[in-house]
Amino acid sequence: MSLKEGAHTVINQCLDVKPDETVLILNDSNDEDIIEALLEAAREKAAVVALKEFEKPENHGEEPPQEIADAMKDFDVVIAPTKKSLSHTNARTEACAAGARVATMPGINKEIWNSSLQADYERVAEISEKVYDMMEETDTVRIETPSGTDIEFSLNIEYFHTDTGLIHESGEFGNLPAGEADGGVTDVNGTLVTDHFPFAPSGTEIEIKDNKAVAVKEDEESGLSQAFDDIEGARTVAEFGFGTNPEATLIGNVLQDEKVLGTVHIAFGDNTSYITDEGANQCDIHWDTVCESPTVYFDGEKVLDEGEPVFLDEA
Repeated sequence: MSLKEGAHTVINQCLDVKPDETVLILNDSNDEDIIEALLEAAREKAAVVALKEFEKPENHGEEPPQEIADAMKDFDVVIAPTKKSLSHTNARTEACAAGARVATMPGINKEIWNSSLQADYERVAEISEKVYDMMEETDTVRIETPSGTDIEFSLNIEYFHTDTGLIHESGEFGNLPAGEADGGVTDVNGTLVTDHFPFAPSGTEIEIKDNKAVAVKEDEESGLSQAFDDIEGARTVAEFGFGTNPEATLIGNVLQDEKVLGTVHIAFGDNTSYITDEGANQCDIHWDTVCESPTVYFDGEKVLDEGEPVFLDEA
């Protein structure tokens, strides 16, 4: 199985690496074949390519070692095909503030590398921007799923952006494979029933009130309630995301599942990538749960019908 095409997609299409640029690749124990393919593709284009490895953190959203955080600010391009996500960390935010453009790829594997990663990102961008445009005109979002989710919240477009896969400008950040319009939320209410959540079995019911998980109905072996209690800020609803990648399918890996066109996702924990004012919640985790076959309303207008993107049928 060749990984070359996916590596060229990252280096050439997604990041548009220039001959005079410096590239840093980070690894916390992910697949060495993927790392080597990225290194080879980067060396074909960039002036300087470096690899830094570090011990895998316990949770998504944990800060990397200070040495890694410092190095991220010194390169033009940072690529993080790590096991644990650096997306919602101060290290990533500060690297972008220093001018680096950053692509995170938490949990990337060969299946994703050779499928949804190689999407047509011009099309992904087109769909993502259409969703964002609809969000600009939306005050209230409602999500219902066959498994029992029924939640509602207000939408503040100032907290949202698009993840198109085209990360070409200094200071830009994206998640690869890309494909979502996503942002922070501050007033979610209702019941979320998990469909695809690595941290609790499907069917776990989470009652949300004023943007906090206030009760969890779960199997004895789940441990989600205990995790919410043990990690400060973990009960906060951090994100609403709307998948926009037509090449992605549900495979049981959040990195890809949250990008699937026809899904939405809700995250708990850190929201500081989106919100920096009074609603900011700094936390050691950022955990996404993907809703399957959702029906989604923007101000009462149906945009997803049990996972069907009816908004794309509109003239």
